[in-house]
Amino acid sequence: MLMVSETVLIAIRFQEEDRDLLKEVCEKRGEDMSSFIRRAVKRELANLNYYPDATKKALGVKKEV
Repeated sequence: MLMVSETVLIAIRFQEEDRDLLKEVCEKRGEDMSSFIRRAVKRELANLNYYPDATKKALGVKKEV
């Protein structure tokens, strides 16, 4: 069974140049910008140790030694 958590809308601002680069990367990856941004935020939270080791591993974040 697929668990769907509630989501909230957060509006953010980007410089136009960064938005254009983000759009280009996402198009090349076949990914939408929301997914890219969500993953980037999750990786940063994992780097800051807010997620368990299994989640860090799934996000490609190396374990601290």
